[in-house]
Amino acid sequence: MVQVLSVLVIPLLTLFFGYVASSSIDLSVDTSEYNRPLIHFTPEKGWMNDPNGLFYDKTAKLWHLYFQYNPNATAWGQPLYWGHATSNDLVHWDEHEIAIGPEHDNEGIFSGSIVVDHNNTSGFFNSSIDPNQRIVAIYTNNIPDLQTQDIAFSLDGGYTFTKYENNPVIDVSSNQFRDPKVFWHEDSNQWIMVVSKSQEYKIQIFGSANLKNWVLNSNFSSGYYGNQYECPGLIEVPIENSDKSKWVMFLAINPGSPLGGSINQYFVGDFDGFQFVPDDSQTRFVDIGKDFYAFQTFSEVEHGVLGLAWASNWQYADQVPTNPWRSSTSLARNYTLRYVHTNAETKQLTLIQNPVLPDSINVVDKLKKKNVKLTNKKPIKTNFKGSTGLFDFNITFKVLNLNVSPGKTHFDILINSQELNSSVDSIKIGFDSSQSSFYIDRHIPNVEFPRKQFFTDKLAAYLEPLDYDQDLRVFSLYGIVDKNIIELYFNDGTVAMTNTFFMGEGKYPHDIQIVTDTEEPLFELESVIIRELNK
Repeated sequence: MVQVLSVLVIPLLTLFFGYVASSSIDLSVDTSEYNRPLIHFTPEKGWMNDPNGLFYDKTAKLWHLYFQYNPNATAWGQPLYWGHATSNDLVHWDEHEIAIGPEHDNEGIFSGSIVVDHNNTSGFFNSSIDPNQRIVAIYTNNIPDLQTQDIAFSLDGGYTFTKYENNPVIDVSSNQFRDPKVFWHEDSNQWIMVVSKSQEYKIQIFGSANLKNWVLNSNFSSGYYGNQYECPGLIEVPIENSDKSKWVMFLAINPGSPLGGSINQYFVGDFDGFQFVPDDSQTRFVDIGKDFYAFQTFSEVEHGVLGLAWASNWQYADQVPTNPWRSSTSLARNYTLRYVHTNAETKQLTLIQNPVLPDSINVVDKLKKKNVKLTNKKPIKTNFKGSTGLFDFNITFKVLNLNVSPGKTHFDILINSQELNSSVDSIKIGFDSSQSSFYIDRHIPNVEFPRKQFFTDKLAAYLEPLDYDQDLRVFSLYGIVDKNIIELYFNDGTVAMTNTFFMGEGKYPHDIQIVTDTEEPLFELESVIIRELNK
């Protein structure tokens, strides 16, 4: 059963038991924002894409999220700004005024990161500024035919910024040079920047003593190329059940993902302050859904590695049916490394991710069952009020018998809308024992939007069993459904899959069913917990 993590302390989230009867739904309410997520950040209006400048303010005890923002339309366009939001728990977000903006309307403040310059290496701060709030933003300044790396500093905790008078700090005379991620590397006593030379397929690694003067240390190129590299990251990640760690290089590609459009990949290896050396040349993907891109980690995290991504895909992001905003982030996730079976004979060090939720999240209704042998005569169905559109489910099951009729080797989890205009919309998640694979089908008839042909309906993930129980294969699945987005975590976070979906106007998730068409039990659901949540 997956660990749902709480902020900072990161214990196993308390699981709730029981069953609550349903009541009728008031369909007279305003449905203009019927599919706005509750706990995934969305801007009040306008367009967002990449998350930027993620950091934790240890003095104010606030998480800061900046993001690529066009307040003037629900599609990408310049001028492009850094929007800004804060949270004390990573699910309740307060949006603030624009943090950084361009000088002219044909320019943009493109993606970047934030560091806390505790020791004032930059010289921007005096003793009146709390060392935990000596905030420096490093970002790409996009002007016609040129992308440079610029910096700005904040004297008020990250709400407003002053641009450095001698910008840019790096100019290599390129219009494809962007997305700096910066961190302090203690062993080499310097700031490190990873930044993409996008269409040369290079991640460039720079070093600096003061955030102003940078030296190129090395280049990194590997993995699945696609059309271009974007949004790199480099961070040390702990290995579970040990006191060891490895460095992980993240990079994004778009377009050209093997799934279509946008995707994030990662590499495990070593970093000495000058060069990153991967353990192997294998391409591994952070999330195998269609809607997880521009991943970035938080700076100043006291325990563990936390990060989140843009929950959309460049193939269709500016066409999806939401208004007056477009796009959201994923939930924040905690990252570790674990040795995982990729087949019966091989274990590989794998990135593990689990969602971060506060213990205080409001549980409206809940259902718990144990040791259910699932058949077509014994489905499981919630009977919740279904008024929030926010659910999670945690399921551990084992496969009892493989001697079944062809085509009857699976079970499905149906996410159904309320009945509206005499119809119900549904998406489907399932597991097929003959393929040892989870799958999702997010096809909803009669919901059309431009470029939906790229909105891949069906995706699957092959997994080795999480465990064996007397030679029976054991698997687990945690999912969280929030109005128009579903995040799935298979086998305790070994594989993650994030996808958006769009039900008909006024419709949103209302109930969950677990069904199969087998007459004899093929699956024993050892534990099922389904909860309706509210922010």
